[in-house]
Amino acid sequence: MSTQETDAGRAAHGAVNCEQALGKLFEFLDSELPEADGDRIREHLAYCEPCLAEYDVEEHVRALVRRSCTECAPVELHVRIRESLTVLRAQIT
Repeated sequence: MSTQETDAGRAAHGAVNCEQALGKLFEFLDSELPEADGDRIREHLAYCEPCLAEYDVEEHVRALVRRSCTECAPVELHVRIRESLTVLRAQIT
């Protein structure tokens, strides 16, 4: 059975193809997909090695960013942001 036949069979049962899976990969990683869509992506990753490799790369990059971004913003920045938000809210209302 060819890959196209396998993909067509999976698509007929509500599964996703590589383009669809990779198109939703960031939403999947952020847990922003509805449960059914997440399940379809998870199912696709279980049998598609190229997409799983892409998932692994993105997950690794996210882990590196999380580890690298541990510095806290200066207190002065927090104060300036809050002041700016207060001014913007006053302008809106």
